[in-house]
Amino acid sequence: MICSLTRGVRITKASDYAHIFQKGKRSHGKFWQLVATPSNESTPRLGLAISKKVYKKAVDRNLRKRLARETFRLQQAQLNNFDVVVMAKKTRQVDNKSLMDDLSNLFRKASEA
Repeated sequence: MICSLTRGVRITKASDYAHIFQKGKRSHGKFWQLVATPSNESTPRLGLAISKKVYKKAVDRNLRKRLARETFRLQQAQLNNFDVVVMAKKTRQVDNKSLMDDLSNLFRKASEA
Protein backbone atom coordinates (compact mmCIF):
# COMPACT_ATOMS: atom_id res chain seq x y z
CA MET A 1 0.00 0.00 0.00
CA ILE A 2 1.29 3.43 -0.94
CA CYS A 3 1.26 5.84 2.00
CA SER A 4 1.97 9.05 0.11
CA LEU A 5 0.74 10.67 -3.06
CA THR A 6 3.30 10.57 -5.83
CA ARG A 7 3.81 13.47 -8.20
CA GLY A 8 1.84 11.62 -10.89
CA VAL A 9 -1.40 11.74 -8.89
CA ARG A 10 -1.16 15.43 -7.99
CA ILE A 11 -2.31 18.29 -10.17
CA THR A 12 0.56 20.76 -10.23
CA LYS A 13 0.17 22.96 -13.34
CA ALA A 14 -1.90 26.14 -13.36
CA SER A 15 -3.16 25.25 -16.83
CA ASP A 16 -4.54 21.95 -15.50
CA TYR A 17 -6.35 23.78 -12.70
CA ALA A 18 -7.79 26.28 -15.21
CA HIS A 19 -9.01 23.46 -17.47
CA ILE A 20 -10.70 21.67 -14.57
CA PHE A 21 -12.39 24.83 -13.31
CA GLN A 22 -13.68 25.62 -16.82
CA LYS A 23 -14.84 22.16 -17.90
CA GLY A 24 -15.47 20.35 -14.62
CA LYS A 25 -18.70 19.51 -12.87
CA ARG A 26 -19.15 20.94 -9.40
CA SER A 27 -20.44 19.09 -6.37
CA HIS A 28 -21.18 20.59 -2.98
CA GLY A 29 -21.16 18.88 0.38
CA LYS A 30 -21.63 20.22 3.86
CA PHE A 31 -17.91 20.91 4.37
CA TRP A 32 -16.34 20.62 0.90
CA GLN A 33 -16.75 21.71 -2.69
CA LEU A 34 -15.44 19.48 -5.48
CA VAL A 35 -14.77 20.11 -9.17
CA ALA A 36 -14.19 16.98 -11.26
CA THR A 37 -13.59 16.29 -14.93
CA PRO A 38 -12.68 13.13 -16.86
CA SER A 39 -8.97 12.80 -17.57
CA ASN A 40 -6.77 11.25 -20.22
CA GLU A 41 -4.34 10.13 -17.51
CA SER A 42 -4.12 6.50 -16.41
CA THR A 43 -4.77 7.37 -12.75
CA PRO A 44 -7.04 9.85 -10.97
CA ARG A 45 -5.34 13.09 -9.91
CA LEU A 46 -5.95 15.41 -6.97
CA GLY A 47 -5.63 19.17 -6.70
CA LEU A 48 -6.18 21.23 -3.56
CA ALA A 49 -7.45 24.80 -3.36
CA ILE A 50 -7.73 25.68 0.34
CA SER A 51 -7.96 29.45 0.51
CA LYS A 52 -6.52 31.86 3.07
CA LYS A 53 -9.76 33.81 2.74
CA VAL A 54 -11.68 30.80 4.05
CA TYR A 55 -9.22 29.65 6.74
CA LYS A 56 -6.90 32.34 8.07
CA LYS A 57 -4.69 30.04 10.14
CA ALA A 58 -2.19 27.76 8.41
CA VAL A 59 -2.99 25.06 10.97
CA ASP A 60 -6.60 24.93 9.76
CA ARG A 61 -5.64 24.92 6.08
CA ASN A 62 -3.04 22.18 6.59
CA LEU A 63 -5.52 20.01 8.50
CA ARG A 64 -8.02 20.24 5.62
CA LYS A 65 -5.26 19.40 3.12
CA ARG A 66 -4.11 16.35 5.09
CA LEU A 67 -7.67 15.07 5.42
CA ALA A 68 -8.35 15.62 1.71
CA ARG A 69 -5.17 13.80 0.69
CA GLU A 70 -5.88 10.85 2.98
CA THR A 71 -9.49 10.56 1.83
CA PHE A 72 -8.35 10.70 -1.80
CA ARG A 73 -5.72 8.04 -1.14
CA LEU A 74 -8.34 5.74 0.38
CA GLN A 75 -10.89 6.38 -2.42
CA GLN A 76 -8.37 6.39 -5.27
CA ALA A 77 -9.35 2.96 -6.60
CA GLN A 78 -13.00 4.02 -7.05
CA LEU A 79 -12.20 7.21 -8.99
CA ASN A 80 -11.98 6.22 -12.64
CA ASN A 81 -9.42 8.51 -14.29
CA PHE A 82 -10.86 11.76 -12.98
CA ASP A 83 -9.06 14.98 -12.24
CA VAL A 84 -10.47 16.37 -9.00
CA VAL A 85 -9.94 19.74 -7.30
CA VAL A 86 -11.05 19.92 -3.67
CA MET A 87 -11.96 23.19 -1.95
CA ALA A 88 -12.93 23.66 1.70
CA LYS A 89 -16.02 25.54 2.79
CA LYS A 90 -15.98 27.79 5.82
CA THR A 91 -17.48 25.89 8.75
CA ARG A 92 -17.09 25.87 12.47
CA GLN A 93 -14.84 23.29 14.07
CA VAL A 94 -16.00 19.74 13.39
CA ASP A 95 -14.51 16.28 13.92
CA ASN A 96 -12.24 14.73 11.30
CA LYS A 97 -14.49 11.74 10.65
CA SER A 98 -17.36 14.00 9.55
CA LEU A 99 -15.04 15.88 7.21
CA MET A 100 -13.69 12.67 5.67
CA ASP A 101 -17.16 11.12 5.31
CA ASP A 102 -18.48 14.20 3.52
CA LEU A 103 -15.54 14.21 1.11
CA SER A 104 -15.87 10.46 0.50
CA ASN A 105 -19.50 10.98 -0.51
CA LEU A 106 -18.47 13.71 -2.96
CA PHE A 107 -15.79 11.45 -4.47
CA ARG A 108 -18.41 8.71 -4.85
CA LYS A 109 -20.80 11.13 -6.62
CA ALA A 110 -18.03 12.28 -8.95
CA SER A 111 -17.08 8.74 -9.94
CA GLU A 112 -20.71 7.83 -10.67
CA ALA A 113 -21.38 10.83 -12.89
